[in-house]
Amino acid sequence: MKKLWKIYDISLIYIALAVVLSVIVFALTDKIVGAVAFALTAAFAVGKFVYYKKVREKLLHKISVVSNELDFTNGKAFEKLVVPCVVIDGDGAIVWFNGSFKALFDINSSTKKLNLKQLIKRDSLDRLMQGRGFKIKVDNMYFSIYSNDIDLTDETIYLLYFFDETKLRTIEKEYYDTRPSVMLAVIDNADEIYQNFKESECAAIFSRIEGIIDDWVTSYGGLCRKFSNARMLFFVEERALQKMINDKFTVLDRIREFTFDGKSVEVTLSIGVGKEESLIDSNNSAKQALDMAQSRGGDQVAIKHIAQYKFYGGVSAGFEKKNKVRTRLIAKSISEIIGYSDNVLIMGHRFSDFDAFGSAVGMYAVAEHLGKTAHIVLNKESTLAGPLVERFAEAKGDKIIISPDHASHYVKENTLLVVVDTHKQDFTEAPELVDKVKKVMVIDHHRKSVSFIENTVLFYHMPNSSSAAEMVTEIAQYIGKTPILDSFTASALFAGIMLDTRNFVLRAGVRTFEAAAYLRSRGANTVDSKKLFSNDMEIFRQRNSIIDSARTYRECAISITPGNMENIRLVTSQACDEMLNIEGVKASFVLYPIGNGVNISARSYGEMNVQLIMEELGGGGHQTMSACQLKDITMSQAVEKLEKAIDKYITNL
Repeated sequence: MKKLWKIYDISLIYIALAVVLSVIVFALTDKIVGAVAFALTAAFAVGKFVYYKKVREKLLHKISVVSNELDFTNGKAFEKLVVPCVVIDGDGAIVWFNGSFKALFDINSSTKKLNLKQLIKRDSLDRLMQGRGFKIKVDNMYFSIYSNDIDLTDETIYLLYFFDETKLRTIEKEYYDTRPSVMLAVIDNADEIYQNFKESECAAIFSRIEGIIDDWVTSYGGLCRKFSNARMLFFVEERALQKMINDKFTVLDRIREFTFDGKSVEVTLSIGVGKEESLIDSNNSAKQALDMAQSRGGDQVAIKHIAQYKFYGGVSAGFEKKNKVRTRLIAKSISEIIGYSDNVLIMGHRFSDFDAFGSAVGMYAVAEHLGKTAHIVLNKESTLAGPLVERFAEAKGDKIIISPDHASHYVKENTLLVVVDTHKQDFTEAPELVDKVKKVMVIDHHRKSVSFIENTVLFYHMPNSSSAAEMVTEIAQYIGKTPILDSFTASALFAGIMLDTRNFVLRAGVRTFEAAAYLRSRGANTVDSKKLFSNDMEIFRQRNSIIDSARTYRECAISITPGNMENIRLVTSQACDEMLNIEGVKASFVLYPIGNGVNISARSYGEMNVQLIMEELGGGGHQTMSACQLKDITMSQAVEKLEKAIDKYITNL
């Protein structure tokens, strides 16, 4: 009504001015024009009066109806109700409110607060009118709003109730903040500490490490208990865990930088965290998360919650396990599993390289030695190991290699499928084959991804190994009493190691050279293996053009490749390797279009963990060699996402 009176007052001013002007014109200039102006002013004034009268009657009728609708018992119930109430029309205009609502929003402090749109969001108001409640925060108070519609003669108005849930929200927050999480911690390379230090020194080292960990957990209000010198159990509340996440788990850096008497101990810590509804489920999830953290190379934290994993840390390379006892036991298990199988199918990842095909050739030799019929599943049209595939066909025959489309014809009731150089079903040559075969074995060295192949009869995973070929070479040494590798198989495995170590430069540990020495003793021809990497002149030119178009971004080399190149995957991977030789480049990325998407190849010398960057984009791989596939995206969008992933990685260091 105040707003209406304000409009009416302005109209009266306009009418008064018009009358004055009409009189002036009539008296001083033109009597006819003045008379016409006066008549029009009078007509306007009558129209305004009639309009105002009708609007006023309509508003008074609405207020009367609302009052009648709200009037029960003594007519003051809603006014005295402690629950804030307000009546609005279909446009959100406030028709009536009680004292509690007035106090809640301090209505008198501003005349602009006459429409509920200024107090809550437009979409929330629409949901209220459709009978769906929602929650709102006013200052430090929380309310749930519900509505009742009131049908008038010509429109519908709405009565809203604001129920105070502040105390309930406080209790709810406290409940979630105090939920316990189970954390399991393991010193990744405890065995090496025992080997490199005296027994008395080991006791002192473990004692100081335990002190660092215990102080860290205690500072967050957690409880720490020790299983052994290498394993510990923590209990922390949810709010403490969130603080640990915000602080980026500083204990990882403190343990990594730990020294003893001025000497570097080279120790890292892996932590698995379980967040479930019960302590038993949380403990089981913590065990699975710890296994995942160590399978990805250690020196990181893995959190599992409702089948979802999150990872923190993992910036350093994993430590090499020098003890081969586990390999010997794995080799014995492989012999037994193959021995109880009818036939063996061996399969690597799509766009197979020398490591994938070389390790497949090695496992073919193992199966053949154990007297089983074996075949290698391979797409010859897309393989990057073409020269080695051709030599294998000449040496062993072309019937051993079968295409992914025909692989299902070789599946029997007791067939064993051996997956090498990958542990992700979607990345294999024939993903559907994994579901058709009852027995699946995985041999891989890439850092473990969340989408790994489950329900395997054997999952041999060593992220600290240089290559799958190195792992198969070690297995072959413990199969049978006599050597099983011929010169061609040894050369194939040697080529696989050369590829993934970039000619024994990256990830080449003691066991890598031991495996290479064994292959050399079995007749591996290093010159022939090196010739497999030779390229024709066109590939050489394409590779150089990719390098020439590269630009730098935050110590990374990024190059975009046109999609019309032949052997584009081979060329981009080689160009990616070569760009690491540019001074000041810590990581290299090559983007190339495939269909409606973009593929990215990533390389580094280990100073930057390209696996973490690629995982941010949905890919994966290894710390120094990784990739991802982005679907339904333009090249400019892909470059933008890559740069954001690089920014996030550098920020989290």
